[in-house]
Amino acid sequence: MELSYLDTTIRLVVAMLAGAIIGYERTKKRKPAGIRTHALVCIASASLTIISAYGVQDFVETRSMDPLRLASQIVSGIGFLGAGVIWKESHGDIRGLTTATNIWAAAGLGIAAGLGHFYLVFLTIVLLRIALKIAYILEKLGLITYETTCNPHNGDDKIDECKVNNGD
Repeated sequence: MELSYLDTTIRLVVAMLAGAIIGYERTKKRKPAGIRTHALVCIASASLTIISAYGVQDFVETRSMDPLRLASQIVSGIGFLGAGVIWKESHGDIRGLTTATNIWAAAGLGIAAGLGHFYLVFLTIVLLRIALKIAYILEKLGLITYETTCNPHNGDDKIDECKVNNGD
């Protein structure tokens, strides 16, 4: 089956919008990977998935080949990009896990969009947005609390900076 230009365009636009929507939360929180990064990951994943699933029909007829093999490489390869946004601060906190996970999710959304699974893309976006807000909602309801850690930085035991350990 060959995709029409319209089908290809719709899949890539859905991927771009999906990436931008989930990247918005990261941009709003001033994280290193935001709307552009998530949209790019999603578009590239969709494009590679379209190539993998629909662009190799001539090879599939003459050779034994798994059309989703390239999609599986997207999932493992995106780990390198995600690892680049994770770092350990001098006082032991780890930062960037949510952003790295979001980038991984953007790749998954791109794969789903590339395969034309638009309902899956929509539902995943809704659930991702809820997941990104659930801790805040539970804290406001009083069901969970976050510990605040303060670190003296100026040598005289005066607290210059306090931050909330919110698991991110």
